[in-house]
Amino acid sequence: MDETKNGRSFVGDDPVAAEGAVLADRRELALVAVERTRMPMIITDPQQTDNPIVMANAAFLELTGYTAAEVIGRNCRFLQGPETDPDDVDAIREALASGAEHFELEVPNYRRDGSTFRNQLAVSRVTGEGGELLYYFASQKDVTALRKAERLEQAEHLLLKEVDHRAMNALALVQSFVSLGDAKDPESFSSAIRGHVQALASAHRLLAESRWRSVDLSALVAGSLPAVARRQVWTHGDPVRIQAQLVQPLALALHELTSNALRHGALSEPTGGLDVTWRRGGGGVVLEWHERCFRAVEAPMRSGVGLRMLDALATQLGAELRVDWQDGGIQVALAIPVPDEANP
Repeated sequence: MDETKNGRSFVGDDPVAAEGAVLADRRELALVAVERTRMPMIITDPQQTDNPIVMANAAFLELTGYTAAEVIGRNCRFLQGPETDPDDVDAIREALASGAEHFELEVPNYRRDGSTFRNQLAVSRVTGEGGELLYYFASQKDVTALRKAERLEQAEHLLLKEVDHRAMNALALVQSFVSLGDAKDPESFSSAIRGHVQALASAHRLLAESRWRSVDLSALVAGSLPAVARRQVWTHGDPVRIQAQLVQPLALALHELTSNALRHGALSEPTGGLDVTWRRGGGGVVLEWHERCFRAVEAPMRSGVGLRMLDALATQLGAELRVDWQDGGIQVALAIPVPDEANP
């Protein structure tokens, strides 16, 4: 159906469904529909210099925060801002230049107060009978809340996957120390299981505080040492962070060594001492555990250190383990591969 612009006809779409009696009022009804719809809409005139806005409905003014006097006669680029991608601007320019009948693009735009919104822009050409371009008709849709909900849903999905992964790792560790434990003495076996679970809980607390990123090794070592024996312990090392996936098995290895020292080793007597040091080297971190006892090491220390558990944990860490029993105490060296990206 034809309408006119300054005496020239332009082409509109034929109505899909309309009562014959209202067709004569189509022009007026279309104008009222544009003005009253809750969809923000504008019309621009490419025949004028810089393709200015010649009509904007109330929904557009409400969305952007501008008054009619502030938008009429201006090009739409005033909606752009610091976060506007130049590639998006080029895409709009190219679509207009190509003569596309219709195109859509999602871009960040700015309101009058400087706040941003995600604008799902749709632009259509209005042409004359001869195909000449007369107007551009553009609608805007604020999809900020929708995109935020999608991002939250995606983040929740990733978080659930990560929680599942962490939980499976923790369960695998629990299974390993249950299977490696000595169940002949139910009371000591139960106590050992509780100790391992507490060590895992301490590691999880450090991981949570670091947002499941790398954890400071000094904090991990400190968390594994009993408060009652702190005066007997000397710790020192380079600033090192351990990547998240290594924190749990390393916490259990430290717990195993500490438990042995309390039961059979240097921390089982008030005159004993323990040195825990670490240094960077060999593409990773070397952690050394040196106990100083003022009595000969007894047989329980040799068997109670839980060598099988240490071996299993070293394997999970991808670490090289060296254990040396001496009369003056156990000496352990653990070479842990820590990539450079964990310690920028």
